Amino acid sequence: MQNKDVEDIVFKALAEYSHKREVWCTEIDTITKEAFAAHRVQSITELQIKNLERHLEDKDEEIWQHKKAIENLRGYMGFLESQIEQLKFRLDEHERNF
Repeated sequence: MQNKDVEDIVFKALAEYSHKREVWCTEIDTITKEAFAAHRVQSITELQIKNLERHLEDKDEEIWQHKKAIENLRGYMGFLESQIEQLKFRLDEHERNF
């Protein structure tokens, strides 16, 4: 049974019930319509939440990869700096020998 079918049944029952009651709460129609409107968008909202959660997980993975790349670059920069120091030292030794 579709949501629309359920809504039709409920509204039909409310219409019949309203004629049988002497005192009828006029807010019941509004409350029922709002409840069904919220119910209709609930599945869409849940789907959007799941998509956002998946997107956040993907972004977390990307951030982790970027952090790892930065760490690797810092390590490589340290290696290059040590190589530069060694080459300077060797160049100084070589110049002193001449």
